[in-house]
Amino acid sequence: MRLPLRLLLLCAFAASSLAAQTGARTPALPIQLAESRPLETALGDPALATAQAVWVEMIDGARQRVDLEHFYLSHKRGEALQPVIDAIGRAAARGVRVRLLLDARMRTTYPWPLDSLAALPGIEARGVDFRRLAGGVQHAKFMVVDGRDAFLGSQNLDWRALSHIHELGARVRIAPIAAAMADVFETDWRAADTSYRAVAVSRARPRLPIRFTQGGERGEAYLSASPPQLLPAGVLRDHEILLARLRGAQREIVAQVLQYGVAGYGERDSSLHEALIAAAGRGVKVRLIVSDWVIGDDGEKDLRALAEVPGIEVRISRVPDWSVGYIPFARVEHCKFMVADGEWLWLGTSNWEPGYFTSSRNLALTVRHRGLATSVRRVFQTSWDAPSAHPLGPALQMEKRIRRMEAPPGVPVYGE
Repeated sequence: MRLPLRLLLLCAFAASSLAAQTGARTPALPIQLAESRPLETALGDPALATAQAVWVEMIDGARQRVDLEHFYLSHKRGEALQPVIDAIGRAAARGVRVRLLLDARMRTTYPWPLDSLAALPGIEARGVDFRRLAGGVQHAKFMVVDGRDAFLGSQNLDWRALSHIHELGARVRIAPIAAAMADVFETDWRAADTSYRAVAVSRARPRLPIRFTQGGERGEAYLSASPPQLLPAGVLRDHEILLARLRGAQREIVAQVLQYGVAGYGERDSSLHEALIAAAGRGVKVRLIVSDWVIGDDGEKDLRALAEVPGIEVRISRVPDWSVGYIPFARVEHCKFMVADGEWLWLGTSNWEPGYFTSSRNLALTVRHRGLATSVRRVFQTSWDAPSAHPLGPALQMEKRIRRMEAPPGVPVYGE
């Protein structure tokens, strides 16, 4: 018996109303990619969530605690970080404990926003000195909400990172990963107290590999970090897992970082460089995008040598300036990721220079999952094909990019 169309529509409406009343919704993804895309560019994948929206949703959903650890905090009223700052204020007002942890030296560079937030009831702030602890900086960028909902990626807690820099991160709702990230935060929070002997906090102790299922596909995940001497149990050495994935690649490696080199922070290590060359030697197609911040620095020589290797292609990304005015330390691709064989994804906060892996605090998520790897591979391809990506070869002569607070002569500064 065929039901009248009107009755079918009424049944469908009733079903949707019932779902709304009972709170039924699409199950949350274990790993959700989130991006920041520079205005006036076609970089990135608009199908991905924005980091701003994900951060606000996470903070608004907090019931007990929000822990944020970043390199620095830079806020400009009315800009893209404003909704995040507002969400932090709302969380504190409803009784959520908020802890903000930044690099000690960068805290003095941008004192106003952090000091203003820390003056609110329910919000605590500290600066951790990784120069004292390991010789580097606190360079990780992550958040843990209620010990179960986490985010890590290349985005600093910076208004520019949400609207004028290409960034990639991931929200992680896998309990063992979030718990391990909470251990990293607790380690650093305690280490910010100079009277305390810094030791790794190991409460979670996740069993590896950590299994999850997403989009009908089974995957495995690993949390890694640096420096090696301050790793909670179950958190792998970031350099080692990345190196293993490069050495294990059989068909293709694509990667994007802000900076690249075999030396940095007074250290030298060419193992990643050699792993890329070895991969090309066994027939793996290697493609690498590095921002124009490397031009004029020591890493340019290393990149040019890499680009001369058969089977390896390197492109330099130069994001055009914003038409409205000069924005210091912005208009750049700041992503840090690698995809191997369309199956393995490494997504982190480290640039590919030695010091990031040995003396500074950084964090990364490595997953084996074709769906996620394919999504990030798509982000890479968009940047690779963009007019802002320039093949690195003998013919490419590029001026060093100005990176300072002051604008070039004759160029207005945005907002002034």
